[in-house]
Amino acid sequence: MLIVATELHVRNFWKFIPFVKYSTRSTKQAKQAEGCLHVWVGNKGWRIGYTLTAWKDKASMQHYRNTGPHKVAMQQIANLSKQYKTLVWEAEQLPDWKEAKAKLDEIAFKQLK
Repeated sequence: MLIVATELHVRNFWKFIPFVKYSTRSTKQAKQAEGCLHVWVGNKGWRIGYTLTAWKDKASMQHYRNTGPHKVAMQQIANLSKQYKTLVWEAEQLPDWKEAKAKLDEIAFKQLK
């Protein structure tokens, strides 16, 4: 299965409400997406959002990523976020969040202007 973990830092307080709107719609889309095996969304305060998803295959994940509410949200990422990171890897079983976060912590943020 394909695992995707993300960490996104909301740019400022004024971007929080739009961020919640986009993340709620994207989460709903993921939960209904063909090939999606698991969806988890978390946060650290109001400023940091996390996701952990599992997919049957790369094609399923890419279809989700490139369509619907998630596509619209990604078009807004530079407006809503100051930095983010995404890690994708193959796994035999779903990792718990602690394991996924440890992997995510090993990679650098992508800084947005």
